[in-house]
Amino acid sequence: MKPARIPLFALLVLALLLFSSGCTEPASTSLPVQPEKPVFTNSTTNETLVAFVHEAVAYAKIHGKDAALAEFSNPKGSFVRGELYIYAYDFASTTLAHPFSPEKIGTSRIDELDAFGNRYAQGIVDAVNDGDGFVWFYYRNPVHNNAVEKKLGYVAKVDDDWWLGSGVYYGPAEPAVAPVQGAPATTQEIKDFVDSAAAYAQMNGKNAALAAFGTPSGGFTRGDVYIYALDYDGNALALPFQPQLVGTSFYNTQDRSGRYYTRTEIQLAREGGGYLLYQYPDPAENFTVRYKVSYVRPVDDTYWIGAGIYTSEDRLIDPDLRKFVADAKSFATANTKERALAEFNDLNGSFIKDDLYIFANDYAGNTLAWPYCPDQIGVNRLNATDPLGSHHIRAMIDTARNGEGMVEYYSVNPATNTTQLKISYVTDVDGTWLLGAGRYLEPGPVLLRG
Repeated sequence: MKPARIPLFALLVLALLLFSSGCTEPASTSLPVQPEKPVFTNSTTNETLVAFVHEAVAYAKIHGKDAALAEFSNPKGSFVRGELYIYAYDFASTTLAHPFSPEKIGTSRIDELDAFGNRYAQGIVDAVNDGDGFVWFYYRNPVHNNAVEKKLGYVAKVDDDWWLGSGVYYGPAEPAVAPVQGAPATTQEIKDFVDSAAAYAQMNGKNAALAAFGTPSGGFTRGDVYIYALDYDGNALALPFQPQLVGTSFYNTQDRSGRYYTRTEIQLAREGGGYLLYQYPDPAENFTVRYKVSYVRPVDDTYWIGAGIYTSEDRLIDPDLRKFVADAKSFATANTKERALAEFNDLNGSFIKDDLYIFANDYAGNTLAWPYCPDQIGVNRLNATDPLGSHHIRAMIDTARNGEGMVEYYSVNPATNTTQLKISYVTDVDGTWLLGAGRYLEPGPVLLRG
């Protein structure tokens, strides 16, 4: 037993939120920086918990991985004792054994979020990389009418491929608003912020959530970033800085470029969530119209929520993407058009780089280069629309005719098979055709502020 490690792992308090119970519903909305030493009101001591996990580790080393996993997954096996049971994961966060959630076995949970919208899987991997350790967290206790309670987890490595854990409850916890330090600034952080608000709403109910979202002091305002809520008809349910507009329909509202952005938000929410880019007055900049990236998602089948960050083209078009397009233009101007297009269409060519590739169109809308869709070469796509109805080819042509610039649209990401926002950078070549490249806007370290 290593009680001195508890403070070291307090920052990982959320890491076992789903691991320890095998359930995915939100567990709590409060997180102590460092929990006080609990009053032991349960029947299982820390020593018993540690001994139980180490007994399971020894069993796995004696009997082998396959036999051990079968035993740990058996709800009537020798490693289910009262409130204690063993769960097992590999270091890719794939469930290997769970006696009460067999449907999770074989499922990677690396991208799952905890109740606060945090990606917790890597945190628990980092913890168990030390060999063993404690983790505090909060979860619903099924034997106490699903009341949110403190829980102490203990995890231990079997070998470099997998680890085991178990946990015990330590009494009631008062739910509160999920703390978020500072205003979100990246694509990951804005999604995490919205997901944490959805978890709070699902735990505390619609009325309590709308009350919290609807006031700047409700816990879901971070600087100039705040949670807003609307129903699927576009009616505002919560606007912390414009409460007089609650009840107003935004369904037919357009941004400066003519986008019906609320309609896009509704469609994204119906499909499970996503990012959108639009232009909106920034009150912090004397209401100058700026780009704004929002992330939206459903709460239930009656309403959805979102939050946005003001940003700029320089943030959305990173230097690598800009250089990739500039290099392609230089190649096109230094060579014949035919040679350049042959290179752009070659899957083994120099203009396929990780997730980037060059596409090209003439100003009549004919496809000149699209390496992953050779059947579209020569096809006129001037009137093509993206999945949300935007004439993105026309937008590319208009932008390139002015020299160069950014174009955003929606496309089906082949890596996820989902419709996602794509940010492309296009440039004119010789006054007759354009080329460009783009990236999907996804959760990650992309810094939006600036």
